[in-house]
Amino acid sequence: MNENTPGAPTSAIERRDQLLRAMREDGGAWDWVRARASYVVQPDPRTVRRDLEQLRKAGAISRDRETGMYQAGL
Repeated sequence: MNENTPGAPTSAIERRDQLLRAMREDGGAWDWVRARASYVVQPDPRTVRRDLEQLRKAGAISRDRETGMYQAGL
C-alpha cells in the first residue's frame, strides 16, 4: 500500500484520528507495534511513537508508567 491507498490519511491529524478511533473501538492496552498495525498504511515506527505521544500530550490517551502501554480514555 502507499499514500494513494483509499482510506489512507492525508495528514498527521487524520492519521492520529484514525489511531485514536481504533484505540477506542478495540480497547485494551496498546504499544507502538499494535498501534502501527491499526493504520491503513503503516508508517515508520518513529511516526507511530510520535503519534502516541502527541495523543497523550493532548489528553486523549494515557500511558501506564510501569508498563509503558497506552490506553484510550472514554
